[in-house]
Amino acid sequence: MHKLKFAILLIISILGITSVAAQDNKANVAITLERTACFGSCPVYTITIYDNGDVVYNGQKFVDVMGEQTSQIDPATVALMVKAFETAGYFDWKEAYDTQMVTDLPSTITSVTQAGKTHRITHYAGDNTAPQALSFLELWIDDMTNSQLWTGVQRNIANVSFGSDAPVLTLQRDACYGKCPVYKVAIYADGTVVYSGIANVKAIGVSILKVDASAISGIVQKAQALGYFDWQDSYEKRVMTDQSTVTTSVQLEDQVKQIARYKGDPNAPVGLLWIEDSIDQLLTPAAS
Repeated sequence: MHKLKFAILLIISILGITSVAAQDNKANVAITLERTACFGSCPVYTITIYDNGDVVYNGQKFVDVMGEQTSQIDPATVALMVKAFETAGYFDWKEAYDTQMVTDLPSTITSVTQAGKTHRITHYAGDNTAPQALSFLELWIDDMTNSQLWTGVQRNIANVSFGSDAPVLTLQRDACYGKCPVYKVAIYADGTVVYSGIANVKAIGVSILKVDASAISGIVQKAQALGYFDWQDSYEKRVMTDQSTVTTSVQLEDQVKQIARYKGDPNAPVGLLWIEDSIDQLLTPAAS
């Protein structure tokens, strides 16, 4: 009996030591994203990114995958993400931008931990006083974790408005089987260019540039003259299967159009490539 008691105590002791060791080795939360409910069918989910690269998704409502799912990204990428938030000014922003001019919109809650200090921001979708980069950083977390695989939601930067201003031009370069640069660009009529670097670019993160507004209006006018609004919505003939897709959009006061072009499709208008290249030239050297 004494031997049995000793064995039980020994097992409990070992389990306790193992538990403590597991806690000591537990990864720390680096970045979180929470999208809350609205009065409609807004996707509700959370994403938690740990400093060891673990990504934990939890789908709650109006998403393709409910419950918990996990994935992994490079821990070095997580460190770069935290640094990108710092560079954007995240730690200097207020803890809440939650003025509700309209009451049926969702909130997005983010947090970033750096050197043991956590900053958390609640951002109501209808509050236009939030820093311009914040909405793009929220989308960027979705992009960096590829949350679309779980949520089924493809978030479009063309829909990111500030007040009544929507982007007049956007460009998105998607991944390929190799090292294709992956990034998104939203361009506003006042000369504001928001760049979101995702992979295989000089710097990942969200940055805001200012360019001559006349250069932007020139691209929009040329796109209209070339016939952008008369072209197909997509050019996706796949002669080769290892190319990326480039998506652009142009918005006028009374119309908006988006075109997806697979880089291997020989039927795409030459003018479409000119528009893509012209947008890229506004970014140099950000996307190089």
